[in-house]
Amino acid sequence: MHLGFFMMPLHPPAKPRTQCFDEDVELAVLAEKYGFTEGWIGQHLSNSWEPIPSNDLFIAHAFARTRSIRLGGAVTLVPQHHPVNAALRLAFLDHLSHGRLNCAFGQGGTPNDWELFDLPDPKTQGLMTVEGVDMVLKLWEAEAPFDFQGQFWRIKMEHTIKELGVGDMLRPYQRPHPPIGMSVIKENSLAGRMAGQRGYMAISSNLVPSSTVAKHWPLYCAGAEEAGRPAPDRSLWRVSRTLFVADSSQEAWDYALSGTFYDSYKYLTTLMKSVEMSHLMKTDPNMPDAELTPEYFIRNVCIIGNVRECIDQLQALKQETGGFGTLLMITHDWDDKAKWLRCMELLADRVVPALSH
Repeated sequence: MHLGFFMMPLHPPAKPRTQCFDEDVELAVLAEKYGFTEGWIGQHLSNSWEPIPSNDLFIAHAFARTRSIRLGGAVTLVPQHHPVNAALRLAFLDHLSHGRLNCAFGQGGTPNDWELFDLPDPKTQGLMTVEGVDMVLKLWEAEAPFDFQGQFWRIKMEHTIKELGVGDMLRPYQRPHPPIGMSVIKENSLAGRMAGQRGYMAISSNLVPSSTVAKHWPLYCAGAEEAGRPAPDRSLWRVSRTLFVADSSQEAWDYALSGTFYDSYKYLTTLMKSVEMSHLMKTDPNMPDAELTPEYFIRNVCIIGNVRECIDQLQALKQETGGFGTLLMITHDWDDKAKWLRCMELLADRVVPALSH
């Protein structure tokens, strides 16, 4: 099993933004030092708890400070980016990193960001996302002249001067393209089925209980079977989990139930209720919303404890899901930097090696 991180990120709104970004970059650099193999960075335009508005710029900044770790945006918000811009910016990042880029695509989940772009309903955005991904893939292979006519975008290139390279577009460093992932949340996720159909990586969300995560791989395999693909390898599967490891159980729980860690799940549970998606976070979807508190989520969905307890909880997750290739640690604000560095160290040196063995 490999170890990576998923950076939403999560920072209290009152904290200076520059400090947040400096700490996030430092975390990416330290993750490489601790042996993390990959990192994924989220993007939101108008959520102060998740303040990275351009994950590709963050990744470019972090690539210049690292040497081996793979980084990717999770996700490139397709309805909010023209496919030409997305294709060229991602291809450029791939070259800047000499092939350390991962990609992931999705439509986003916050109505406040949709409003900024005057986007349509979520179902229509889903169709836009599929079309946009297809456009990006075509652009990574196309030679002008071309004319791609879709429902939401028309992309054409007719004016060319071959001998001068006029009309040529940058292709990725990795051929035919960087590895692609899809974020999977719901148990019947269309993105999860599409990932299986196309052989993309599946990235299971940390916001759903393990019982939902366990349904993602069968869905992925069903998609692969529908597309006539061979049985997929579980190494393609990434599972994100909120976890905190400390030297003692008491220390871990004292931290998890206080401070910005606790407040971040107050934000997330409130946000999910506001967009009528709170049922996804519950171990029992029929429980009342009033019972979905930060403490409920932390105690029932997160992985908290000392080394032995976290190993046991992750072993149980492996058994319930059947196993996966990479564990993604959700990053949190460094209101206590020393505790988070110790958490990363324990994960890398003791927890994940025990799971691998």
